[in-house]
Amino acid sequence: MLRVTPIYGSSLSSTAAPSSSSSSSATTATTNDDDNDDDPLEWLSAPVPSCTLVEYAGMKLLLNAGWDESLPSGGDAGTGNNNNNGNNNNNKNSDENNAAETIGNTNKPIIPQELPDVDAILICDSTLSSLGGLPLYFGASKVGKRGRVPRSLISDDNNNSQTKEKKKKQRNPPFLATYPTVKMGQMTLYDHHASLSLDGSHPGYSLEDVDAVFSKESFHTLKYSQTCYLPLEGDNEDDEDDNANSMDIDNPAQSSSNKQRLHNSKTSNKLLAITPHLSGHVVGGCYWVLRQLSDDTEIILAPTYHHAKEKHLAGSTLHKFGVNADALLTMPGGARGLLGKLYRPPPRNSQIMKYHKGNKPILSPPLGNRSEAEMIESIMAALRRDGNVLLPVDASGRVLELLLILDRHWERQRLGGAYNLCWVGPMTRNTLEFARSQLEWMAGPLGAQFDSQRGHPYALKSVKICSSLGELEGVMENGNPTCVLASGASLDHGPARDLLIRWGANPDNLVLITDSTRCVPRGDVWFRRHGRRGVGGGDNKHPSSSSTIDEGNNGRAILANTAVEETETDEDGNLLANTATLAPSDVSPYTTASQLLYAWCAAKAARKEMADEVGVDIYVPHRAPLAGGELQAFLSGEEEERRARKAEAEKKAMMDEIEGAVTGRAILAAT
Repeated sequence: MLRVTPIYGSSLSSTAAPSSSSSSSATTATTNDDDNDDDPLEWLSAPVPSCTLVEYAGMKLLLNAGWDESLPSGGDAGTGNNNNNGNNNNNKNSDENNAAETIGNTNKPIIPQELPDVDAILICDSTLSSLGGLPLYFGASKVGKRGRVPRSLISDDNNNSQTKEKKKKQRNPPFLATYPTVKMGQMTLYDHHASLSLDGSHPGYSLEDVDAVFSKESFHTLKYSQTCYLPLEGDNEDDEDDNANSMDIDNPAQSSSNKQRLHNSKTSNKLLAITPHLSGHVVGGCYWVLRQLSDDTEIILAPTYHHAKEKHLAGSTLHKFGVNADALLTMPGGARGLLGKLYRPPPRNSQIMKYHKGNKPILSPPLGNRSEAEMIESIMAALRRDGNVLLPVDASGRVLELLLILDRHWERQRLGGAYNLCWVGPMTRNTLEFARSQLEWMAGPLGAQFDSQRGHPYALKSVKICSSLGELEGVMENGNPTCVLASGASLDHGPARDLLIRWGANPDNLVLITDSTRCVPRGDVWFRRHGRRGVGGGDNKHPSSSSTIDEGNNGRAILANTAVEETETDEDGNLLANTATLAPSDVSPYTTASQLLYAWCAAKAARKEMADEVGVDIYVPHRAPLAGGELQAFLSGEEEERRARKAEAEKKAMMDEIEGAVTGRAILAAT
C-alpha cells in the first residue's frame, strides 16, 4: 500500500492564500483588484518548501524537509516551545494552542512542532526548499518532545547506562542523499545563517545544529544508481548489531557469485530498496526509485527534475529509469502564478484576455541557448554604458551554471581588462573548493576537459572571488564596470540586498533576476499579517526602508535618492541605521525580488513596458559599530588570534630550519 501525506508546504500555496481584501498592506503594481485570477497573492512563481510523509512497503519515509523565507520564523521549530521550561503544563497548553492554529477554515496546523517518527529521510538536492528545515527539527539544540538527538551526539560507550533500545528511540532517523547534496547543502545553510545573522536576525538554528545534522553519523551518502536497503542495520528492531554507521549497499566491485550471496543475505530481512538517480537542476540533485522487495513494485519520488543538458550538468535520467514505475510522485514543473500564465494561452474570463489578441501565449517558452544569449546581451549592454550589473544568486546551486557561462564568455571575448566579473558571498571560496572536487557528478565534457589537461573547468580565471563587500570594493578600485553575482537571491538579505541599495540610484545599472524560484513571500510578515504565528509564535522584526524602484525598458532598477540620503553608512560603506522605517502594516508580504518580478509580469500581461517607477520596500538592518564590552571582547579575540597565528608561523619556520639541517647532514654523510 502506498500512502502519501503532506506534512507542510503542499497546501500553503492554495488554502493559505487569503484574498486581497484581507491584506492591509498596499502591494504595488497590481493589475486589477477585481480579477481574482491575477490576485497578487496568487501570482508567486516559487514552490513552497515542503515535507511529505511517504508510507510504502511497511516503511515510513520523509521526502525532504525544506524551509526558507516563505515560511514563518523557525526560531522554535522542533523545540516543543522551550520558552516555558519551568512548567510542563504550560508547555502542554502552548503546544495545544500552536497545534490549534489553522489556516482559513481548515483544521490543518500551519507548521508542525515535531515531524513524525520515520525510518529514513530522503533529501533530493542542496537547496533550502529541500533541506532548509533539517537543523530546525534535527539540530543539536533541537531536542523535541520525543527526545531525539543527532546521531553524532549519542555516545557509543559500553559503560553508558542507556540501553540499546533507548538509544534507538533517541537518535534521529538516518538521512539519505548524494555526496554533493551533503557538502553543498551545508554551504547553503552556512550562507543562509550568515546572511540573517549579519542583519541581527536569528535563522532559528546555530552553526552547531548544522554541523550535527551534516555529520557522517547522520548522513548516509549514495552514488547514482547505488541501491540502499531498508531498514538499515542498527535501525531494525530485530537486529542485535547496533552499528549505526553500517550501510546495506550493493558493491559493484563484488564478483557475481559473491554479489548474489551478499545480495541474498542483505535482502533477507529487508523490505524496501532505494536508489537515487540523476535529476539535473543542481549538482548532486536526484530523484528516488523505491522498490518493494516482496512484489517488485516501484514508485518514483521526483519533486524536481530537469531534462535539458546544461554547461555543468547532464539532463535528468527520469525518462530512462521511470518508464516502468507503478506510480510517480512529483510536482508541477515550470513557472507558476502570473508568470506561468504568461506562457499559457489565457482563458476567456481572465483579466489578461483584455490586453491579448488571439489565443497565443504572451511569452514563448524559454529555450536554453536563447535564454543564455539574451542574458549575456543584457549584461554587456549595461556594462558598455558604464553601468554595474547585479545578479542575485543562491549560495551553491544554480550559481555554478552562471559562473561557468560568464567565465567562458569573459575568456572567449577577453573582457577581463575592461570589465570586472565577481562572485560575492560569505561561503564563496568553500563552495568553489567543493565544486572543483565534484567533477564526477557533473556533465561529461567537464571531466573530459580536466582529463585532457586543458585546465580545470572551475578554475574561473576571469572571476574574482570575494567573501565580503569590502573585498569587492578593492576589486572595483580599478574603475571598470563590474558584473557581480551576489549571494541573496531574494534581495532581502545578504550582499545582493546591500548592492541593490548602493547601486539603485544609477539608471545605468542593471538588476537581473535569473531564478524565479527564489521570489518568495516574507513568511513572518505574511503569517503575522493574517493573524497567524510562526512555529515559535514570535515575530521576526526587521526595520524596512521604503524605496522607489525605477524600471526602464531594459529592466533597470533605480533606488530613489531620498532613500539613499536617509540611510547612514560608515567609512566602509556599511549600513548603520535606517531613519525611514515603514509601519508594520505597510511592509509588503513579499520579498524585494518578488515585488520586482510581479511588476515585470504585470506589465507583460498588459502588453506594456514597465512603469518608470515601481514602489518596493527593502529590509535595511541596523548595523551599529561595536562599543564598550563588545568592542573589548572583539579586540581581545583578534589579538589572541594574531598571537596564535604568529606562534604557528614561528613553529613552522623552526621546523623547516630543523628539517633543512637534517637534510644537509644526511647529504654530507652520504658523500
